[in-house]
Amino acid sequence: MSTRSQAQIAAIFDQLLALRESVDILQHVESASVESLRGHQTVDAPESLDLVFQKLQEDIASMEETLATIAEATGDVPKL
Repeated sequence: MSTRSQAQIAAIFDQLLALRESVDILQHVESASVESLRGHQTVDAPESLDLVFQKLQEDIASMEETLATIAEATGDVPKL
């Protein structure tokens, strides 16, 4: 477990947090500018956007979990 490795893992976690916050901001901006569509054959734009942003958040969570696994495996953080 090196100090450099721990610092790099912490930096990546910080970047992922910043990415999560940026995605949240973008979601609020986009949600405010999208209107619902009418009709049975249309795709609901707000719902579609929500699903896309949910997927982005899930992907970020997956990266955080993977990074935590790497940190545990290399001994850079204690095993949970």
